[in-house]
Amino acid sequence: MRWSVIAWIIPTALLIGSPVAAQAVNAPVITSPNSGQILQGQVVVSGTTDIPNFASAELDFSYLTDTTNTRFLIQVLPQAIQSNILTTWDTTGINDGDYLLLLRVYLTDGTVQNSSIEVHLQNNPLLASPTPTPLPTESVIKIPSPIMIAPTTTPTSAPIPSPTTLPTNPAVTSAKDVYSGFWQGGLIAMLIIITFGIVVRLRRF
Repeated sequence: MRWSVIAWIIPTALLIGSPVAAQAVNAPVITSPNSGQILQGQVVVSGTTDIPNFASAELDFSYLTDTTNTRFLIQVLPQAIQSNILTTWDTTGINDGDYLLLLRVYLTDGTVQNSSIEVHLQNNPLLASPTPTPLPTESVIKIPSPIMIAPTTTPTSAPIPSPTTLPTNPAVTSAKDVYSGFWQGGLIAMLIIITFGIVVRLRRF
């Protein structure tokens, strides 16, 4: 019995004093959400910041592909938290995409302990690529292939009508008729003037 107790105590003591156990105790951790999870709306972030020499902590996020180390503050945590809710993250005003959620714990000796996870924000369902649904067979419209009709070169049997010569218009006036009428009119006018003059002279006498 004594040897069995000693055999249990020695491995347990070695496990507590091992570097793996010390690292698990002395490091902050984000327990929720999980890495790679798709998030939307109000997200509850849980974890642990209660590690030795705790001074303060903060939770922030950054673009996953950002190389400028630009971070956006979510919450300042002045008190150490042990396996509990850190804050509620409002993601409704953030563009959809991949982000890095980072928990930073500042220690009294001036060092910093970090814990981070990768998440994907998807607040706009319209931007998500829907899975195409195949159409049923009966709803597919089949378009027939076009049929080319070659023009025929066979002449028609109907004869082409020839133009008909119209008769000469009897009302057409030639230049000779115009001159003849002009002189006749002038002669008649002169006769009328002479006759009028003779009548006037006779009345005076």
